[in-house]
Amino acid sequence: MTEKIQTLLLFTDTYPYSLVAESFLDQELPFLTEAFEKVILIPRFQPREEEFIQRELPKNVTVEHSLIRPPWGNLNLVKKIFYLVRIGFSFHLYQEIIQKPIILFHITSIKKLAWSVGNLQWTKNWLKKFLEKNHLQKALFYTYWLNEVTYGIGFIKKKYPSLVLISRAHGGDLYEERYSPAYIPFRPAIFNSITKVFTISIHGKEYLSQKYPDYMEKFFYSRLGVSDPGFYTKSSDDDVFRIVSCSYIVPLKRLELLIAGIEELGRQKPDKSIQWTHIGYGPSEQHIKTDAKKYLKDNVSYQFLGYLSNDEVISYYSKNPIDVFMNVSSFEGIPVSIMEVQSCGIPVIASAVGGTPEIVSDRVGILLNANPTPEEIASALSFFIDDRENTRMKRRESKNNWRENFNAENNFPQFIELIKNTKLSLIH
Repeated sequence: MTEKIQTLLLFTDTYPYSLVAESFLDQELPFLTEAFEKVILIPRFQPREEEFIQRELPKNVTVEHSLIRPPWGNLNLVKKIFYLVRIGFSFHLYQEIIQKPIILFHITSIKKLAWSVGNLQWTKNWLKKFLEKNHLQKALFYTYWLNEVTYGIGFIKKKYPSLVLISRAHGGDLYEERYSPAYIPFRPAIFNSITKVFTISIHGKEYLSQKYPDYMEKFFYSRLGVSDPGFYTKSSDDDVFRIVSCSYIVPLKRLELLIAGIEELGRQKPDKSIQWTHIGYGPSEQHIKTDAKKYLKDNVSYQFLGYLSNDEVISYYSKNPIDVFMNVSSFEGIPVSIMEVQSCGIPVIASAVGGTPEIVSDRVGILLNANPTPEEIASALSFFIDDRENTRMKRRESKNNWRENFNAENNFPQFIELIKNTKLSLIH
């Protein structure tokens, strides 16, 4: 008879303490707390002060803080030298270099590897002490990101071979080509030690299976989801065409390309009032605001709402008319932001990158090529101005697509069923 898993250890970057990073875990956590008697959240970093938030957590959720590393800048010179020496003498460092010697020719890859080795060692040492202190039985280890923390836990499986380890894989922790050069440390080592990997898209599962065919039996996909907001967002009923985007403001989101497309739309439709609203903030915020001020003029207005909580985002969608949602990222897994707008019946224009074609199609909006031009963006936006009948149909189908494929009430219970059926032995 299979032992019932009672405890879930969920390893995160900063959750539950970050405003933005991993905020989509807010949707998944309630389902996890129903399925497990105890959930232990284990973040590894403290978020920046301006991003810190104190979430109210369910009663059966605790937070283990002992994995959190002190910021590098807070260490004195002696401790910095100590950590660097440990990294320099780590067999993990040389093992990775032997397996992939080409990284020696790229300083970026060497820095990434050194950073990963440091985090790997920290995780290994922490986990040894944690398991000795806490005599866990019937526990499942779940890393939210497929990274060196996953390998650190997996490495300990040599001593605890019955330890059950699963991980999600999203975008930045999945697609090596997202980086230049294309490299993420410890890929085969992770797949050797892990029990199962759950990508959030079919595309992600196929990507791993093609790149690492020896481990394909460990790869599964399980989509994220969002809850039903209980309303349809209205379209504009005046002479204004309203565009919304929602993302962290970083280069890969290509907001400067979106601005160029909206500028071109303004030129093509000089008699049409156009309004662009962006929700979110980030390191490139000032640069994007400068571009908007420089290029969006005459019949085009814009506003930056900054950070909004998930509840505030949904509230905005409920109270304001929106005609189309835009996402022209250069890399994506499957954006939760698109799931949210589709749950509100908002059509979407997006670039065909990563798993985005699994959520955006001509049925629910317009799927652009991976590298659209401003003219192609403007043409797609024009469709929603010119073809009112098809636009109404796409609004309905957008909601239907969420209901069929990205409903949290369906997806997270299915994921939990998959992970709880993972073969479990006692951890001694």
